[in-house]
Amino acid sequence: MKFLHLVLRSLMRSRRRTILTLLSLAVSVFLVATLQSILATLDGFAHNPDSANRIAIRHKVSMANFLPLRDADWIRQQPEVELVMPLQWFGGIYQDQRNFFANFAVQPEYLTGMFREEIRGYSEAGMRDFVRDRTGCVVGKALADKFGWKVGTVVPLQGTIFPVNFRLTIRDIYRGKRPADEMSLYFQYKLLEESVSWMKGRVGAFWVRVRQANDVPRVIERIDHRFRDDLEPTLSETENAFQLEFLKMMGDYGTMIHTITAAVLAAILVVTASTMGMTIRERTSEIAVLRAMGFSGHQVLGLLLAEGILLAASGGLLGIGLTVLGADLVRGNIGLAIPWLSDFQVHGSTLLFCLQASLVVGVLSTFIPAYQAVRRPIVDGLRAL
Repeated sequence: MKFLHLVLRSLMRSRRRTILTLLSLAVSVFLVATLQSILATLDGFAHNPDSANRIAIRHKVSMANFLPLRDADWIRQQPEVELVMPLQWFGGIYQDQRNFFANFAVQPEYLTGMFREEIRGYSEAGMRDFVRDRTGCVVGKALADKFGWKVGTVVPLQGTIFPVNFRLTIRDIYRGKRPADEMSLYFQYKLLEESVSWMKGRVGAFWVRVRQANDVPRVIERIDHRFRDDLEPTLSETENAFQLEFLKMMGDYGTMIHTITAAVLAAILVVTASTMGMTIRERTSEIAVLRAMGFSGHQVLGLLLAEGILLAASGGLLGIGLTVLGADLVRGNIGLAIPWLSDFQVHGSTLLFCLQASLVVGVLSTFIPAYQAVRRPIVDGLRAL
């Protein structure tokens, strides 16, 4: 601690350079922490423990192909099966293409039973109205708050996949376990079936709820075996596996995020190394004087390393602070545009990784120029006086 004042004075010899380096480090740490938190949020969406006993069944060839509704009758007869619900992604647009949110056609009487872990708070009377009203719908609270919807609001949806537009009346607003669970709209599958002639008796997917999670692999194998020789063979998988496939339609986001993270870390290493190298070279004579006064090479090396580590740690802590403060901004803005990020949060493990990375950058960027300066003969350094 007795050398702390010396370290601070040395670090602030060039205030502008130090401040610019601090800001560069802070912004870089903010980017790394945010990107890694986005990756963790997306992975969490595709690894939901509450969906362990749910199965998604779709056409084996492609998600764009349809299955006959009659398949549900055989699936319901399986002893392990609790519920079977047709589910069709509608992909409708509300007012503007930027207003993206998930909207599905479902059988309303099975909705709350199928997703009982996600749809937790709702009005019994509202759900009964939804079942009775062919043009009714239910929406999550986060989605309703985003657009200012209330019970009774008419929501126009413009079809993109299907050549039909709907005007749906909100019959209930439900609450979910997580914000992402409240970013969906559900309307009656019968309305879609009656409005699109080629959808009669067909559906994009079945959602199946099994009584025990341990029975899921056995039920998946039995279903696919039963329909493997049909004109519309099935591909059954856990809901988590289905969600992961859906996310992969955006591309290999995991590799992209890791690549960007590595590039940012390499960039801050170069910036910090340049700053510390320049700082140490400017102090060649000062280092020689310290050694001539009796400071050992290890002491001088320790002082220089302390400067680099303090600079990197300060930038890392500033970046972590920006990340924590910006989490609500990401969740409130990007999360509304991309529903999967409605649950965005920054975990302590991510912040710890960023702090450790900052310290490593501080050591790596300082050690080589500091070691070279310490190894320089004292006489050579004093000649520059």
